Amino acid sequence: MPKKLLVIDDEAMILDALKVIMEDMGHCVATYSDAREGERAALAGDYDLVITDLRMPGRNGAEITRTILERKPRQKILLITAYPADPLLGQALDAGAVGVLKKPFEIAKILDFLGGGRAS
Repeated sequence: MPKKLLVIDDEAMILDALKVIMEDMGHCVATYSDAREGERAALAGDYDLVITDLRMPGRNGAEITRTILERKPRQKILLITAYPADPLLGQALDAGAVGVLKKPFEIAKILDFLGGGRAS
């Protein structure tokens, strides 16, 4: 069954790759390169999964996770990062993010997560 995803990342290459690959698999994908705009979209819409980068200008993934889950506690949020030792990662997981993928990541891990599993 198709899933609805929202991806927030300041790297256009990540956004484009996820959009093309996931849409080719039949999923609906909204992408945002601006962290604040992506956060607003996540709060306004209904998504099966929100994927957000950890480090971005203006707003980081821990802040986004905390804000979204305060208003939508059932939202599933997956973090992506090139810096797995970043202290913000612990903050985001403590706030309720359900998983993290280290860049570069495999699309199969996102698909596993969409199927109900946990990403690590």
